[in-house]
Amino acid sequence: MSKILFTFPLNPIEKTSGAQTRVITLLKYFKERGMEVDFFSLTDYWGVTSDENIKAFRESGQVRNAWFYPRKPAKKNFFQYLFSYKLPKLLYNVKGAIPNHVSPYLQEKFNKILEQQQYDYIIVSYAYWADLIKDNPRIGNAITIADTHDLLAAQHQHDKGVERGIALGDELKRLSRFNQVWLCSPEENYFFSQFLKNQVKYIPTMVEEPANIKKDVPKKYDLIYVASHNPHNLAAADWFFKQVFPFVPDHVTLCVVGSISRFIPDGHKNITLVPFAEDLSEYYLQSNVVICPMLSGTGVKIKVVEAMLYGLPVVCNERGMDGLPDKNNCGCLVTQDPQEFAGYILKLLEDKAFHTAQSELSAASFSNNFAAANVYKKLDKALNYTGANKH
Repeated sequence: MSKILFTFPLNPIEKTSGAQTRVITLLKYFKERGMEVDFFSLTDYWGVTSDENIKAFRESGQVRNAWFYPRKPAKKNFFQYLFSYKLPKLLYNVKGAIPNHVSPYLQEKFNKILEQQQYDYIIVSYAYWADLIKDNPRIGNAITIADTHDLLAAQHQHDKGVERGIALGDELKRLSRFNQVWLCSPEENYFFSQFLKNQVKYIPTMVEEPANIKKDVPKKYDLIYVASHNPHNLAAADWFFKQVFPFVPDHVTLCVVGSISRFIPDGHKNITLVPFAEDLSEYYLQSNVVICPMLSGTGVKIKVVEAMLYGLPVVCNERGMDGLPDKNNCGCLVTQDPQEFAGYILKLLEDKAFHTAQSELSAASFSNNFAAANVYKKLDKALNYTGANKH
């Protein structure tokens, strides 16, 4: 039975981002393949995960052990805070590069786990934490895997003090330390394969697939918009509601799901806000069209893949197509023009035959590229799983 140490900075059970959805589906794969997973995470990265949610994740049956630590030691222990976090952060970060979130404090926590257990695979999510395995003798014979999620140099290219060339070089250097580098989009897979060669594996992002998708659910919403409140989504939502929504008639209903709902302008009677949904399926099933305004950011957009799962057509910007192997005839209508964006929405709502055709393309794209059965084959190959090594 293979043993895996999986590092990811968020609590996946909260499912407030596409990254968490990716991790949930990977954990499901590991469990179905009979692999034991220990989980290393943070309590306070991009928000705070509650004790209740940590307990829920530990009891979910998805992992054997789950450790959650704060990003840095408490300031009340001044010397520990100074020498195991603050000074190293000032002294050792590469100028102009992407952030390095590994401190001596977190490294010590990680090393203690490795001293207690040997693993077959160590998976580190995001290059921010690549230094956890750097020159680390405790790794033993484990195969190390970087699950990149995003091209971080692109994400941080406009940050103050970041220099693109240095940031990209630093990211490649960090990833080169791993035996495998998993990419979730074909564009990033192509780019990284030019530098990292055989280390690179294209592992598309899966979404949780309901056992049975009901097709005859009455439609309550014309449009659905699912998003968290990261900076890219905030900018996109601002663009949509200021430049596109004025072209959409008041009778068109919109359901906004996720933490982005806190930032939607007031005064629209045709908008329903759902800050959090445990199960998104009921909202997708009650909707006709998915919108995905997205002006920046990298990597596959989970909301687009989810739309395809439910056979829903999508209206999006060019960035909404990132990570899709099929750029044409995939059920997505793409434009940067606000008035044309609104026009696509209305055409889908008013032209039943056009809506049906786009829906069929959307469902076919999901089946061909993102269905669990297809992604499982890629994971089996990456992890040398044959079925005989299950127990």
